Amino acid sequence: MTFIIIVIILIILLAAFTEKKSSKQSTKYIYKPKQSAEALGGIGESKVSSIIGRSIIGEKYVFNDYVILNNGQTSQIDHIVVNKSGVFVIETKNYSGRIYGGEEQQEWTQVLAGGNEKNKFYNPLKQNATHIYNLKKIIKNVPFHSVVVFVQNNTEFLQTDKVICLKDLSRTLYLGDTVLNSTQIDAIAKKLMENNSRGVITNEIHVNNIREKKEKIANNICPRCGAPLVLRSGKYGKFWGCSKFPNCKFIKK
Repeated sequence: MTFIIIVIILIILLAAFTEKKSSKQSTKYIYKPKQSAEALGGIGESKVSSIIGRSIIGEKYVFNDYVILNNGQTSQIDHIVVNKSGVFVIETKNYSGRIYGGEEQQEWTQVLAGGNEKNKFYNPLKQNATHIYNLKKIIKNVPFHSVVVFVQNNTEFLQTDKVICLKDLSRTLYLGDTVLNSTQIDAIAKKLMENNSRGVITNEIHVNNIREKKEKIANNICPRCGAPLVLRSGKYGKFWGCSKFPNCKFIKK
């Protein structure tokens, strides 16, 4: 009887050991592919696009994935925003880890895995300077602003203050001085559209933007920043203005 009990216990232990070993083997070889640089870049650009929004005729024009063709050579720009403060040329980086680099360095360094993995990449400030140089061949006598955005907000080890975090992008674009009027903004956007090989803004988008703007104004919503319009009193009587004044100076006509 004792022998039978011992045999049963051994069978149970053997079965448990076999199941545990099988479980380890089944999980040992699960492959989790790393996201490609292109996929990560696309995610970063989508996040930036959601912040800069869409074009508003006469006030703001947005170009995503803009391509310049110069003497058979193409130059791709992640985003361009044209508003009252000028032309903002945006380079988006979605790198993780620690990033080290300075303004004049040709290459910057990405450090991963506690320092065990290091990757070099071209200085995005110089990259964006090239983009602006090419754009100046299309648009002349216009204020340009270089904006390099780190989507993962890991700028603490950079030796420059010319790179911003994603959370600072909106403020960077909309708190500048007014240097362009609606006519100038339209003219710049038209020039960019004519030289964009992708044809970002179609007639359908143009019509939809006008319709959206009218609907927002009719519902007392600021078409520039989305804040409510409030009734104010001024020198010439009452008017509807943006509740975010003075950061936004939109007035309902």
